[in-house]
Amino acid sequence: MKNPWTPLARGIVISFLICSGCVSLERSAPERHYFVIELPQGSESSSSANDKILSVGSLRISPRYADRSFVYRISDAGYETDYYNQFLTAPDVMITEELRKGLAGSKLFKYVLGPADPQQPDYVLEGSISSLYGDFRNASQPAAVLALEVFVYNENSGNSGIVMQKRYMKSVPLTAKTPEALVRGWNQALQQIAGELATDLNSANLNSRNLSPQVSPDRDTTDAATSR
Repeated sequence: MKNPWTPLARGIVISFLICSGCVSLERSAPERHYFVIELPQGSESSSSANDKILSVGSLRISPRYADRSFVYRISDAGYETDYYNQFLTAPDVMITEELRKGLAGSKLFKYVLGPADPQQPDYVLEGSISSLYGDFRNASQPAAVLALEVFVYNENSGNSGIVMQKRYMKSVPLTAKTPEALVRGWNQALQQIAGELATDLNSANLNSRNLSPQVSPDRDTTDAATSR
C-alpha cells in the first residue's frame, strides 16, 4: 500500500504543529479602575458665630448599592454592576466623610465631628443613602443619581427629639457615558445636596429649643428615585 503521508502532507502537518506552539493562549484581563466621591475644596471662611457642636453619624446605605462596584440602571426594573469600575472604599464611608467635610466648611457649627469623637454634641445628624447609580435607561440622557435622607436630633438633656428630617434626591445629566463623567456627576449631586442641607439647617434655627414633631427614622432605604 502506498504511504498516504506524501512529503507535501507531512510538511503541512509539521508546519501546523510548529505554528501552534507559537500561539499564546494567555489573554490579559481588563484592568480595574478605582474612583472616589469627593466635594471640591472650598475656600476658608470666617469662624462660625454658632457655638453648637454637630456630630455626623455614619450613613446607612441600601444593600443594593453597598458594594464597591458601580451600579447602572438599564431599565425600570433592570440593574447591572460593573466589576471593572469601582469605588476605592465603601461608598457609604466616602459619602459620610465628604458630607461631614461639607457641613464643617459651611461654618454653621463651631465643630462638626464624627461619631467617635468624645465631645458631647448638641445635635446629631444621621441618615441613609437610598440611591447611588448611573441612570442609563435613556441612552441619550444618561445621569448620575444620588439620594439621601437625613434626620437631625437635639441631644440637649430633657429636650431631645428630631428637629429636622428631609430627603434629598439629585439626578445630574452626564457629559459623556464614561466612568469619569459618572463620578463627576455624583460629585456634583453631593455638592448640591450638601449645599441644600446647610441652607435647611441654617433655616431650622437650631439655637432655638422649638422641636418639630418626631418622625421615626426606621424607614426602608429602598430606591424611590423612579422619577426624574
